[in-house]
Amino acid sequence: MPDVGLFSASDPVPDGTAVIIRYSVEVGGLPVYNESYDVDTLIAELAQDEAKALQLWARRLKCVAAARHRPGFSAAVTRCLTDGVVADCGSTSGVALDSLGHPS
Repeated sequence: MPDVGLFSASDPVPDGTAVIIRYSVEVGGLPVYNESYDVDTLIAELAQDEAKALQLWARRLKCVAAARHRPGFSAAVTRCLTDGVVADCGSTSGVALDSLGHPS
């Protein structure tokens, strides 16, 4: 929390203060994929279509798990996060983890 005191540490985050969620995938301590999400944007997306937003967030878990033992791990994760399909490096076919396709 920025600039909090002993009496204000539990106050709500002030308006205009960025709140960010960071999603990071590391292999052996080295980052291979990173994303940042602005919470205000996520709030709007949840209000627009909560089920879709939650499915796309679940995709962030499922893609890493599905790519864990595939060749070209970081490429497989990146591709899967884009379209929900996990595939081996260089493959044009794969397994769809959800039916959402490209988020739009």
